[in-house]
Parts: sequence; structure tokens; C-alpha cells
Amino acid sequence: MKNEIVKNVKWLSFAVLLFCIVSVSNAAAKPTNSPEQAAKSFYQWYVKELNKEGGNPIDSKDMLGAYVSKRLLKQIQKWRDAEEYDADYFINAQDFDESWRISTTKAVIVKNTATLKVALKSMKPKNQGFSQNLTVKLIRDGGIWKIDEVK
Repeated sequence: MKNEIVKNVKWLSFAVLLFCIVSVSNAAAKPTNSPEQAAKSFYQWYVKELNKEGGNPIDSKDMLGAYVSKRLLKQIQKWRDAEEYDADYFINAQDFDESWRISTTKAVIVKNTATLKVALKSMKPKNQGFSQNLTVKLIRDGGIWKIDEVK
């Protein structure tokens, strides 16, 4: 009987150990964010920065780099150097609405690329604000979704 108890304890210990290993592997395999979370977080930060007195989030390269792909950062710098882009790339407009509420659609994911819609909806009374609808492409870089293109 004692041998049977020891045997059962060994099997139970093995099962618990196996469960822990599988749980840790699954957690490590999941990306740290979803494309929807990445886009929404970016636009919440971006609009907040635009709302600051003299705010220009494009100048905040460290924060921008946390949300935007290296390829897009280089492209934005080229446009700025050449003074080729007269609208704000990320909102596709020259002006913004300080009351924007940000929402996203569910992303369509193909391998390491995701595409979704971002709605910047004005909370002002009709005809006093404006809304924007954008198509945003993200890429997964080191397990993190980053914005790579805005249309």
C-alpha cells in the first residue's frame, strides 16, 4: 500500500510539473499585445500628445519608436527632411479634433502582418467636429505589433 501511495504521488508530481511547463510555454509563445491593443494605445497616446500646448508627437522619437516600425520611422524622417508631407501622416489630416474617441475593428492577421480600421470619432455636437477613418497595417516585430502603414 505504501508503495502504491508513493507511486501515485510521483505520478501526480509529474502531472503538475508537465502542466506548469506547458502553461509557461504557452504564455511565452503569445505576443505581448494584439494588433487592436497596439493601434488603440498608439492613437490614445498620439491624440493626447496632439492636445498638449505645442504638442508634436512626431518629435518624440523614443515613444514613437515603441509603437511604429523602423521602416516607417525612416520614411517619416525622409518626408520631414524633404518637407514633402503637409498633413499629419497618422491622422491623415492637417487638423485634429481634441474630442476624438478611438476605436478599432478586429484585425485581419496573415502571418506577421495585421490590417485593421481605426475610427477617430468626434464627440462634439454635429457640424462642430470631424471624424477620421483610417486603415492601419501593423507588423509583428519581436513579438510586438507595430504600425507600419496608415491609409
